[in-house]
Formats: sequence, structure tokens, C-alpha cells
Amino acid sequence: MTMASILKKSLMALTGLCWFAYLVLHLLGNLALWAGPQTYNDYAHALISNPLLIPAEIVLVVTLLVHICTAWRVTNANNEARPQRYVMKASSSGSSTLASRTMWYGGVILLAFIILHVWMFKYGDQAGTHGLWGLVVRSFKNPFITLMYLVAMVPLGFHLSHGFASALQSLGALLPQWRPCLRTGGQVLGWVIAAGFMMLPLWALFIAKV
Repeated sequence: MTMASILKKSLMALTGLCWFAYLVLHLLGNLALWAGPQTYNDYAHALISNPLLIPAEIVLVVTLLVHICTAWRVTNANNEARPQRYVMKASSSGSSTLASRTMWYGGVILLAFIILHVWMFKYGDQAGTHGLWGLVVRSFKNPFITLMYLVAMVPLGFHLSHGFASALQSLGALLPQWRPCLRTGGQVLGWVIAAGFMMLPLWALFIAKV
């Protein structure tokens, strides 16, 4: 493996872990939705008022772009290194998983989801009843929006469940004997995060009162 290839995989791993950590924090913050309008809107106001918000958003955008670019280059390099990949697919599929084989496609879906998600909730109209809390809940009262959100969480689960251990391995932080446990732990954590996000629109659709 060349130094350039190692650098690209390390960048992809570091930026992926950065977003993994952000999603954990984002989920924990969004659980305030269940506490009602006052608590959730206070949480949102605290975020907006934080002087570190803009630098944090810049870091997230940059790491996302780096992650996408390096993933694209690593995927292309892997494909070019295996010109007979379609013939070999059947014999090599035993060492891969559904999550690893769908990382790129899931990433495209997640990118589209992120753009729509930010457009709806960060720049949406919060002037209605109950402010941002009301905007979020009313949006999820639309079954189509909730369904699209739930569908997007499936590739998120696959992405996180595979990416956590894969990123640590790319960074050389995984000893061979640790790999099975961390791979299983990453899968559990990834799907717990995805399930946590799924619970929010389902709660808004079926339980919350605006």
C-alpha cells in the first residue's frame, strides 16, 4: 500500500469518526424534543447563541467534503486495482458484508438527506406555534416526511455499523484480537444511533400534540 493510499484512508477514517461523534451529540441533543417546546427551544437557542457554532459548522462541512472526496478516490483506486472485480465478486463476497458493499450508495443517499434536513429544519420557518419544536413536530406529522426520514436512517445504520471499526482499523488502532469485539460493538452502536433517530419522527407522528 502506497503512502498516498494510506493518507487517503486515514483522512477518510478521521473525518468519518468526526461525524460519528457529531451524530452521537446531535442525537442526545435532539432527545430534548420529548421534553417539550420550552426545553427543546432553549436547547436550540443555546446552540445558536454559542460563539463556537459557526466554527463547528465549518469543521463539519470541511470534514464532510474531505470524507466524500477521499471515499470517491479510494473507491476508484480499489476498482482500478481489481479490473476483474465483477468476475471475482462471487468468490470474494464472503469476506465482505452488506454494509461494506453498500457504503458508497448509502453515502449518496445520506448526502441528499443532510442537504434536505438542514434546509427543512435549520432554515425552515420557525415563526409558528412553539417555534423550532413546533416546526419539527408539524413536519413529522406529515407521513411522507417521516417515511423518507426513516428510509434515510437505514443507510445511516449500515454506514455507522461498518464505518466505526473500519475507521479504527485504517488508523492502525485495532489489534487483530480486538477486531471481532470492536466490529460487533460498532455494529450495535451504529444501529442504536440509527434507531434513536428513527424514534424521534415516530414519536412526533403518533404521540406528540402540537
